[in-house]
Formats: sequence, C-alpha cells, structure tokens
Amino acid sequence: MEATEEQKILGIVREVLGKPGLGPDDDLFDHGGTSLAFVRVLAEIGQELHVKVRVGDLGGVATPRNITECVVREQAVAAANSEGDPA
Repeated sequence: MEATEEQKILGIVREVLGKPGLGPDDDLFDHGGTSLAFVRVLAEIGQELHVKVRVGDLGGVATPRNITECVVREQAVAAANSEGDPA
C-alpha cells in the first residue's frame, strides 16, 4: 500500500526534526524546529515528491498538514499545466 502525501510529508518532518511522535497538526517550530530544519524539510519534500513549496505559500502555518495542502495544490497546478503542453 502506497503512503499518502500526508504520510510521506509527516515522515520527512519527523525524520528531519528527530520527533517520531509529531502529529499532522503540530507546528514544526513549536516542537524544536529551526529555520534551517524547515529549509531541510522543504528540500527533502522537493527531492522526494518533485514539487517546490515556497515558505510564503504556507501562510505562516508550519504544520505537516498545511505543507501537504500546499504540495497537493502545487501538484494539481503542475498537472494542469502539463495537460496544456504538447507531448
């Protein structure tokens, strides 16, 4: 069974922060995350899921669930853009 985007992102966040009990609605910065760790999380997401999430897209809410919503949105935009491109 393939992991959902939220499960993948939660796994990345937990690994980078070293917080295996972190939940989907837990703010990274409230649980010991630093700006450097946050950049690492976004870089890992970009590598693993092939999508770029910009800090400004998050609206100041750094939770795995909010990051997932941004990733899904970016994936939908990329898919819509690729439909218009000739193969």
